[in-house]
Amino acid sequence: MSTHFDLCIIGGGIIGAGIAQAAAINGLSTIIVEKRGWGAGNSSKSSKIIDGDFEGIPHLRLSNVRECLRERRIIRDIAPNLQKVDWFYLPIYKQSSQKSWQIALQLRIYDALAGSDNLASSRRLPEERWRKLYGLNQHDLSAVYAFQEIHIDDAQLAQNVLRSAKQHGAMALCPVNFEGAQLSDDGYVVSVAKGSRNRDFDCRFLVNATGAWCDRVSRSIEGVKNPLPTRSIKSTHIEFREHLSDNSFYVEGKKGSNRIAILPWRGGTLVGSVDTMFSGNPERVTPSTEEVDYLVGITRHHFPHFQYEPFDAWSGLRLSSTKQKAIFPRRSKSLNDTDKRYLCVRESQFASYRAIAERVVISVMRTLSEKSAPPPETHYICSSSIRI
Repeated sequence: MSTHFDLCIIGGGIIGAGIAQAAAINGLSTIIVEKRGWGAGNSSKSSKIIDGDFEGIPHLRLSNVRECLRERRIIRDIAPNLQKVDWFYLPIYKQSSQKSWQIALQLRIYDALAGSDNLASSRRLPEERWRKLYGLNQHDLSAVYAFQEIHIDDAQLAQNVLRSAKQHGAMALCPVNFEGAQLSDDGYVVSVAKGSRNRDFDCRFLVNATGAWCDRVSRSIEGVKNPLPTRSIKSTHIEFREHLSDNSFYVEGKKGSNRIAILPWRGGTLVGSVDTMFSGNPERVTPSTEEVDYLVGITRHHFPHFQYEPFDAWSGLRLSSTKQKAIFPRRSKSLNDTDKRYLCVRESQFASYRAIAERVVISVMRTLSEKSAPPPETHYICSSSIRI
């Protein structure tokens, strides 16, 4: 094994895997290290949907929505065996926090941002179609809209991206513990361990892509300045063995809170997520009884016939910066650049993993390139045409 690399990535989730792939494609000698398993952490705890961030439209996150929609189209093309395009049905009731015309306007914006070379345009269902949505609560129902998103096997996507990174020359170590990184004359000396065996190697640039663990990991990296203040957001899902419907739904949470996805998954039904603030050890994040009861209640309210109990519940974490001053100052993704040879990817949206990786790798290439060299953007090799 080589002991000298251009780039070391800590964390083998979808973001780390995407960065490793982009770096390897662009000729950087790359190593990625992971503690548990590729895509085994929060990357396996999403809603199993590649979406365009429709929820971002009323909050005017239009640039983020546009990027997510573009990346959704790319994922549709490069991962055909991992995804399925499906219609999602959005019921609007008389007591809903947003009126039918507001949803119609937001969907028109969504379609416009997606462009013509994307999924099918949204539509409003005629009333005679409502009853074909078996089991949906029809009381006080005023409208039903339909739009397309992509079902995805999130963990498998991360694993496939990682495999692509290895095929392009990246080295991958898993399972290993990241022990720390010490400053050197040309970057860092990184230490990892597997059982009683320790291994050191040099890297010219270090990327922390550990998500909810990033603050803890950064404490083991010499020279890292005070990071941006962050908060942890816990997203909880529940699973039923029973099959509710062949259709997928987005339904409104209580008191106008974020919408809940209800969709078929592995022969049963997946419901989520409910988001709550979290403080504590990310190794010990578990769903609360209140969160599970909330999701069960939302499901039964919209589908009164479905009186089953979930057989499983799980939670994932994401970090959201409490300050907006960052390289990517948006809800979905931000970097904390605390040293010219170190980057911490603070928060991400699953659908945008490839775009985030591109920005990270261009930043790395810009730092490592000679001053006289052309800017990396002029010769960057994009991963948008590489099947995974």
